[in-house]
Amino acid sequence: MHVHIAGECASGLSLLPEIWQMIAAGSAPCASPDKEVLVEMMQLMHHKFTNGDVDLFPQGCEENRRQAFVTVTAPEVEAMLEYFGRDWEPNRYPDYDEVEAGLDQGDPEYGDRASVAKIGRDLFGHFGYHLPASFYWCYLAPVERAGVCDIVPLRFSESDKQNARAWDAWLHAGKVFPFLHTIQSISSQHGKVWLHGCGCNHGLSRLGNTEAAFTWLMPDDQWLMWVRDAIWTAMYEYIFFLFTPVTRLMTGELVEYS
Repeated sequence: MHVHIAGECASGLSLLPEIWQMIAAGSAPCASPDKEVLVEMMQLMHHKFTNGDVDLFPQGCEENRRQAFVTVTAPEVEAMLEYFGRDWEPNRYPDYDEVEAGLDQGDPEYGDRASVAKIGRDLFGHFGYHLPASFYWCYLAPVERAGVCDIVPLRFSESDKQNARAWDAWLHAGKVFPFLHTIQSISSQHGKVWLHGCGCNHGLSRLGNTEAAFTWLMPDDQWLMWVRDAIWTAMYEYIFFLFTPVTRLMTGELVEYS
């Protein structure tokens, strides 16, 4: 069964994985305060990738091309929905008190690790449960690294690759510039900005001086629009993760190859 949302064709709830049917019915834990629209976004995304309803296939195109696309993408949109269907569960979010209490004050990089935890706490203070747990864990990852400001190629890192798909999706959500500017602004207050590149390189850079901090927040009347855009982008980036052409060549000297 299909329905119409915002004037577009979307999958009916019965076609979505059970977890989203439960979220829509209020019988599954989902902390998002924007749950109704979130479910509609998933219905639209599901339809587009299970029916080939994308610009690649204009009306009148060869149907076998569309079906080939759907054969590849349909399982991946299902995987995305299963993953994010549980990512808004309240018990999956970081406990920042616990993170900060677990830091070793004798660690030479204690100050940097503490600043990452503070960034995470401030990001949650700004975005709250509008964003799922994986977003916050992505931005906490440097706390666990040998060098807090190490640049790590997520796809090739043994410690990070199990989370690479979701974390890379959130880093790519930075294509929504106002969303990224807000993250960088919040982080700069603690002397850090974020880096991301090919090979899913993920890391932090220290600002040269405190004057380099900057303040930029999304306008109140646009805030929810940009946050929804970031979620939408992260969802399709999660789907496309396995299709991205990745090479060790683009990781610079971060990964050894011969």
